[in-house]
Amino acid sequence: MMKTMPEPQKLHVSVRHEDDTFWATVEEFPGVLAMGDDLDELRESLQEGIALLLARPGEEPPAVRLGALHLEPVAMSAGAELVYA
Repeated sequence: MMKTMPEPQKLHVSVRHEDDTFWATVEEFPGVLAMGDDLDELRESLQEGIALLLARPGEEPPAVRLGALHLEPVAMSAGAELVYA
């Protein structure tokens, strides 16, 4: 029996850049947190995290491949400093 491949899926990846490190989460895969020094390393880390999440107990993680990450402008982002009074 031939195994069919699922259709490609568009993912919503939230990327942050702090202290010379990129980190990301994936809306469709809660629990995946990836880090990398550049976007290619971040993409590789995301692939590994998604594969581990999809792995069945006792089996090797499936091979997954993400296309290039396309950074999109954010409508609004804010930061604040918490000061204890």
